[in-house]
Amino acid sequence: MTSLTCGIALLSACPSDDGAGSDDVGEAGTEEESTEEGPTSTCGDGIVEGEEQCDLGAGNSDSGSCTSACTVAECGDGFVYTEFEECDDGNDSNNDACTNQCTAAMCGDGYVQPGEECDDGNDNNGDDCNNACLPGNCGDGIIQEGEQCDDGNTDTDDECPACELAYCGDGYVQAGVEECDDGNDSSNDECVATFCTFNVCGDGHIYEGVEECDDGNLADTDACPSTCTEAVCGDGFIQEGVEECDDANDVDDDFCQNGCISNGYFEDFETGDLMTLPWVTSGNAVWFAGPAGAYGGSEYGGVSGNIGNSGTSSLEVVLEMPQDGEVRFWHSESTENNFDYLRFFIDDTEQDTWSGMNAWAEAVYPVSTGMHTFRWSYTKDGSLDGGQDTVYVDDIYIGPPN
Repeated sequence: MTSLTCGIALLSACPSDDGAGSDDVGEAGTEEESTEEGPTSTCGDGIVEGEEQCDLGAGNSDSGSCTSACTVAECGDGFVYTEFEECDDGNDSNNDACTNQCTAAMCGDGYVQPGEECDDGNDNNGDDCNNACLPGNCGDGIIQEGEQCDDGNTDTDDECPACELAYCGDGYVQAGVEECDDGNDSSNDECVATFCTFNVCGDGHIYEGVEECDDGNLADTDACPSTCTEAVCGDGFIQEGVEECDDANDVDDDFCQNGCISNGYFEDFETGDLMTLPWVTSGNAVWFAGPAGAYGGSEYGGVSGNIGNSGTSSLEVVLEMPQDGEVRFWHSESTENNFDYLRFFIDDTEQDTWSGMNAWAEAVYPVSTGMHTFRWSYTKDGSLDGGQDTVYVDDIYIGPPN
């Protein structure tokens, strides 16, 4: 009994098996370190154990705060935490479809992603990178710094060429507004500055190498005629106050002398015939040069032919007028009043008529440039006579006004 009691109650005081007392504890009483491992962690059991950062049990989710691997959700772990992340591609690159803030890449986020040429992190269209993430350039329709305008095209003939407001002298021809634009401020070349019109004679600008003068008009009577060459005798233009005539030739015995002094056409019948000018006489009796028709003490004048009732006697001449001028002549009548007439025509247009017993009088009519027919006709009615039954003309002048 003692031995059991000793063995149970006082293991250290119990004798050994050989009956001898001893202070040593036998092998059965020796203390040894435990080699048994603790319990193994299980992700998803709701208990955070071991290397687990979290464990929500059934609440673990790759789209929640605790992933299916029992790690706390964070940007870059490859799982999209739907409450806080737009995306998560498991890397820290800002140049792909998902930034390292786990936001979906977009133009204006400050990161250059595929398909973008630039991204300055703002929505300002007026800087070097527009809000389409393309470098700002002329013609994109967006006005950037340094541009006055941008109409979204590269046309140079509208109101905004090269992204500057169109103006005369910019070197671009604005359709419907400018005829030309050579990009300079000279008015003496092909394109007149300030107006952007082609340089033409009469615009008041001397086209160097082409025009000698340009006085801003097309008058042919001043020092610079419509050819924009300096007026000279022989150019065919009568310079007012300087020339009496100008028939554009160097013949001295025609209508206009070489010094641009007018000869005009003159017939005084003093030759006693109709040979001075190319006269043609027709009708029932011919005209002739005779003393009865002399005016102002001269020897001869033009006399109508001797015609009967209902007869006609005509004298005409066709002449060229190099310039506007006049026809003037003296006339006298001795006829049956209001029945027998002296009639004067220019190009078959009757200018005037005279009838009765009339002393010498002068008649003057304007004549335009060109070929003209001048005709004097004596016409009688069907009965009776009056006076000498004759009409007279003398000192016929056709030429510049004098």
